[in-house]
Amino acid sequence: MNNYKKLTPLAVSIVLYALAMLSVALIIKQDFANGQVLEEEMIEIFQEVFLILAVIFSLIATRFQKFKTFNYAMAGMLMVHFIREFDFWLNYNLFDYAWQILALVVFIPTVYLIISKRKAFIKDVFSLSKSYGFGIFIIGFLTLHVFSRLFGSKKIWNWLMEPIYVKSVAEAKGEKIISLEDFVYPLKTGAQEGIELFAYLLILIGVIEMFISKNNAHKKLK
Repeated sequence: MNNYKKLTPLAVSIVLYALAMLSVALIIKQDFANGQVLEEEMIEIFQEVFLILAVIFSLIATRFQKFKTFNYAMAGMLMVHFIREFDFWLNYNLFDYAWQILALVVFIPTVYLIISKRKAFIKDVFSLSKSYGFGIFIIGFLTLHVFSRLFGSKKIWNWLMEPIYVKSVAEAKGEKIISLEDFVYPLKTGAQEGIELFAYLLILIGVIEMFISKNNAHKKLK
């Protein structure tokens, strides 16, 4: 019975994360039904929600002295991503390159912190690398910056959709009424943004799991 009780938190986490993934799938389905992914659509909104939640958890975790450097660095890097998600809004409503400037305001101090506290940062990373939360975080980060970029490549989607384009798109005066690029763009963008949303969820899950492991380690020290 004691072993079952020990597994209860894990079982609850699995159920909650499965529901979160189901929610992501439903959000993607909803936006795909609209035909295109815009800045104000649900995918974009929840990308920002997941990011700001990850930032908040990272900042709360700075109360753990053992991992303070890593938590501040992680919060800074995630905040840069959060600002990046508002690139269009910031550049349109403030001025050109507004998001780049605001991102640098956060990025430069974060990099300075990592360099100046590099011994503490490396120690924190080494300790946290043993937790599966850190592994989930890294997978989410790589999904965001590697897989989504490769999967969202214009060449891949042009190659994939060109046979359908040739067969199904009507012509007028011997020319297709819509270009291949315009035909492919909504699907390519939607797929890439959907994967980015899933990646942000993985990052959030990783941050939460690291927070839980840090909290448990903090309690043991008391």
